[in-house]
Amino acid sequence: MLPLDDSGAVGQPSFIQRYDIIATVLDIIQAAWIKVCQKPEINTQSDEDTIAGALHNEMWAEKQRRGIHGPPRIENEAATRRSDKSLKPDGFIDFKMVYSWNIEDYFGLECKRISSTKPDRDLATKYVLEGVKRFVVGTYSIGHDYAAMLGFVIDSKVTECIDLICDRLNKYKNEISLKEDWVDEPGFGTTQNIYRTRHIQDGQNDLMTILHLFLVVN
Repeated sequence: MLPLDDSGAVGQPSFIQRYDIIATVLDIIQAAWIKVCQKPEINTQSDEDTIAGALHNEMWAEKQRRGIHGPPRIENEAATRRSDKSLKPDGFIDFKMVYSWNIEDYFGLECKRISSTKPDRDLATKYVLEGVKRFVVGTYSIGHDYAAMLGFVIDSKVTECIDLICDRLNKYKNEISLKEDWVDEPGFGTTQNIYRTRHIQDGQNDLMTILHLFLVVN
């Protein structure tokens, strides 16, 4: 069981399970995203790092608004290592949502801009090969059962973006060890536009669930 400040937790328990950590994180993201979209400097031409940076700041602000003074600690552009013996990072994930003193107790999220409209349709390939695949090969979240992709939709066409990403997932299904196809994920509170795929991570025996959450850039 994992500690989380109970003043703003889903269901407000004193100790909550990993499932509730994830539900809390997704709920914070949705609330923070409303504020991100109100920023004049954030638009469809903004790059991934700028959008993610704005989201990082607003997630911290949302925690404060809810009176959450403890975990999760939100780390942006955090180093990841495949092994505790690694001296240099194997990668830098967009978000680590850290919920205990254990170095591996975090919920990892990677962000990618996506569009179904030319000339940006190739972003869906990057979403798969430079996002999903990094979880599968263990660059991010090695040994974790859950991780997430955040899709910043820059053409407002969520359904079309999903169709395009599903096409790329199937195209590269061997590279990403896809074991369960794209389905709706209704299990995390009231979060909208969230889906899941399941994969076998390199060197692991159990399935890894990758959640996919879509946020429309106004």
